[in-house]
Amino acid sequence: MHVASEAIARNYPDEGPGLVGDKAHSVLFDNSKVKALVPEYTATTPYWRGAAEMVGWHDADPARGGIDPAQDAMLDALIAKYGS
Repeated sequence: MHVASEAIARNYPDEGPGLVGDKAHSVLFDNSKVKALVPEYTATTPYWRGAAEMVGWHDADPARGGIDPAQDAMLDALIAKYGS
């Protein structure tokens, strides 16, 4: 479910700086300037392999996973307040 970044920040001020600003909106990144400066560079890792490596990194250490009870409670409270 969607809860506006501003609403999260209002209810949980410590979360605000990480949400409001550049993370509040979807963006599309363009690397054409880098390609113009370094035309010989070619990305050699396809997305599917990079994604698999990231999942493997998280799975390799149990400390990188699991549920954070405090964040879980915060999300439950937001859902209770803003859910329909």
